[in-house]
Amino acid sequence: METLTQTAKEVVTILIVLEVGGRQALFVLLSSDGCINRIGSGLVDASDRNMFIGQTGPELFYQLRSKLTPGVFHFLGQRLAAPNPVGERCELTVSLVYDDGSEAASAWRYGSESQGPHPEVVEFVKQAIRITEPWFQKQRSMVARPASPT
Repeated sequence: METLTQTAKEVVTILIVLEVGGRQALFVLLSSDGCINRIGSGLVDASDRNMFIGQTGPELFYQLRSKLTPGVFHFLGQRLAAPNPVGERCELTVSLVYDDGSEAASAWRYGSESQGPHPEVVEFVKQAIRITEPWFQKQRSMVARPASPT
């Protein structure tokens, strides 16, 4: 168990990418230096295509990193595919970058109407959305505001 805890402590960047039907539905990047990027909410929505790139304190990253579970680590280095996917093709990649520059990822290919990734991986992705949502909504509202007259 100590090795797992140490491994989590060595993670400096988390990247999650979800494509549904060949279109990017979610992109979340959080780094220990406070870098944050996000596209979408996990649903394919034409109005949700803007990438927001910014800088926050490291708190969001550490909050998400604390949600890494043994199940998330277990599947790193694996590419898994549903044998008979039903519905739109979905591809989920969860990548971790470590402080020594090495990377590890798990990739999942499944159908929108069939069994998807392991529940711990799904929960981790949901946590990434939840943790970055206030920042994401703030960015969206700044873009949506009409320019004030000068």
